[in-house]
Amino acid sequence: MSTNEQQLAWVARAAVILDSFFRLLGRELMPRSGSPSADAALLYEFPLAVLAHNTADLPLLDWVNCAAAAAFETTPERLLGRPSAATTPADATADRAQLFESIRQSGFTTGYSGTRIGLTGRRFVIEDTTLFSLQDPEGIPAGHAAIIGNIRPETTFCYKTSP
Repeated sequence: MSTNEQQLAWVARAAVILDSFFRLLGRELMPRSGSPSADAALLYEFPLAVLAHNTADLPLLDWVNCAAAAAFETTPERLLGRPSAATTPADATADRAQLFESIRQSGFTTGYSGTRIGLTGRRFVIEDTTLFSLQDPEGIPAGHAAIIGNIRPETTFCYKTSP
């Protein structure tokens, strides 16, 4: 795929994210400019983390913005193409499966919180997250996206033992 084709695909995917959000939640995620390229650039720099994965049997991340890459302690280029399931620690996979079942039934969920894991292995919590199904312009399922409202370190407790 040429650089121009990659750019067009990136812009189209951002439009699918923005259009699907509007269709399901009835509001815009961000002000739209009327230019798909400008909207994609704005979404890339959006202050909330935005990620999307495709419809493969093992869904791969195919759109991330700068805030998402920072949360996962990497660059957008290194995060793209990774299995989206790899962003969830092994002890949270049941929670993730239940989350996607909820989305299958209603198309979206809001207010989700859960644990994720960065590329360095650091665990963190995502809060006030909106997850939703994506549809391309023809109405064909096109994966899922997440808009993460808040990110914080995972709370750990240190128990002091008596000497």
